[in-house]
Amino acid sequence: MMSATYTVLSPWAATDNTEKLPINPRLDTLEGKTIGLYASFKEYHPFFMQEVERQLAALYPTARFSHYTYIVDTQEIDQDPENFPIFKQWLSGVDAVIGVGADMGSCALYMGYIFAQIERLGKPACLLSKWQYVPSASKGASARSFPGVRMVTYDGPGFVPNGVDCNAWTIAEYRDKIADMLPRMVEALTRPLTEEEQNPVTPKDWSGETFTGTLEELNDLFYLHGWTNGTPIVPPTEEAVAEMCRGTDLPRDHVVAELAPLNGKATVEKIAINGVMAGCTPTMMPILIAIAQGMGDHDVIKLEGWTCSNAGWLPTIVISGPIRKAIGINTGRNFLSAYTRPQACIARAMAYMIMNISGVRSQTEDMSGPGSDSRFGLCIAEDEDGLPERWKSLPADLGLEDGDNAVTLFWPSEHHQLPVMSPSACLDRLCSLWHGGFDVGMMITLPPEGAKVFADAGFSKQDILDYVKEYNRRPSSEIPRAAIGNNHPRKGLVFPAPGLVHSAPLLWNTDHSFVMVAGRDWGMAYLGGGDHGGPICKKAELPKDWDALCARYPGKLPENVDY
Repeated sequence: MMSATYTVLSPWAATDNTEKLPINPRLDTLEGKTIGLYASFKEYHPFFMQEVERQLAALYPTARFSHYTYIVDTQEIDQDPENFPIFKQWLSGVDAVIGVGADMGSCALYMGYIFAQIERLGKPACLLSKWQYVPSASKGASARSFPGVRMVTYDGPGFVPNGVDCNAWTIAEYRDKIADMLPRMVEALTRPLTEEEQNPVTPKDWSGETFTGTLEELNDLFYLHGWTNGTPIVPPTEEAVAEMCRGTDLPRDHVVAELAPLNGKATVEKIAINGVMAGCTPTMMPILIAIAQGMGDHDVIKLEGWTCSNAGWLPTIVISGPIRKAIGINTGRNFLSAYTRPQACIARAMAYMIMNISGVRSQTEDMSGPGSDSRFGLCIAEDEDGLPERWKSLPADLGLEDGDNAVTLFWPSEHHQLPVMSPSACLDRLCSLWHGGFDVGMMITLPPEGAKVFADAGFSKQDILDYVKEYNRRPSSEIPRAAIGNNHPRKGLVFPAPGLVHSAPLLWNTDHSFVMVAGRDWGMAYLGGGDHGGPICKKAELPKDWDALCARYPGKLPENVDY
């Protein structure tokens, strides 16, 4: 018996950065030249580049040096209207650039972006990268059309320990390493371009391809191309994709967002293809579009900071509004467990969009050391029927209206169970939690009965967040320098005095924290998420024929057989 064959559409997104450009010709010598020394946002980076200057100046006495430090992380400098003109002015006064900062996953990716921009602006550049993160830095540069950006590798710690003088620590840790790197830095700025560097190959654009094969052949093909994690897919045939597109009134070629680092175009069609692959129904399409809009909102979300970090982030989707009942998602007991189709399929579709539209693949762009047991997402919904009187829904808390169909995105990295029998027990637990991020956020889930206990005691959601911000504290000496000592200013931050031990908060603000109601018996606290923006809430727009679509795809909860 012959297996059925399918012709399917490609899930891979088109991008405007497909063309690859040559890097700039190199200098003949560093003698008499002005060398730009670029430092990224971490505290030791400027001291590192000062040592590079000292050692280069000893080799090239007539060379001049000019320093620039960019203290904003997870930001493409050409998208920074305040600092980009200053950067361009600085760049106009140098003959070449050496820079440090590619020392962690998303940091390396952004350095790749920035050094591609330096090449685009006409200056030969050399990026210093920890060897572990060369794949990220290279992909960042290639994603911005300059795959040939030259790099010199090194190894060493990425953060300064507590209680040390940063300048002295940097010299002790890196002086000898810099001496070892110095000949390679000079070579990177002076060695003539190779044929490949002068004529970089433009890779094949897979976005418009179709593929024909059996289900097994297509699953193997998609897996080998890095388009799935190997879990069997639903074939994204033209018919299936057209049916999925019934979930929106937007045209198929409409670009909902561009998702970094690839800057892939999240068209309605590409969102639908990845949704079909994940097993979604057309009634889930409004949610998938809202997810793409949230991930692509660069003013709030720095997507690469989560998807390409060396930390282990957990992409979290919270669904609100009547749509949660229409698609059949559980908000009661077991609400965190993916027993229902929307929870399993929507999270998986988001993961596929990150792989195929953002262009994030394991150990290339995604450089998380531990990874995450939920890297393919957590999809949940809030129980608005269980809200205490006077408590509003999550969309209303985040700038939309009560009752709106909406999707909230958040990227925590760890979670803890909360007792909810009394406010004091819950708050005591919340104030004992610790997380070492730059600007920590928190998602607190309370079951309806726990939320009622708080409400009866006079607490609003904001009261809970304000309490945790005020009383979750540690001695300042225990806070990692990574959190408070870098060139990483946060709005409203008051730094503890050097050498003194004072109380310092885990949460510098409540901007990245929220409370939602769902589940039974216990609450949960998910920490992280605020480091690169978020949470972000986007409205899910329903198509005109929504009622007919719901009749065709009723969102039913499972009816378990007995035993």
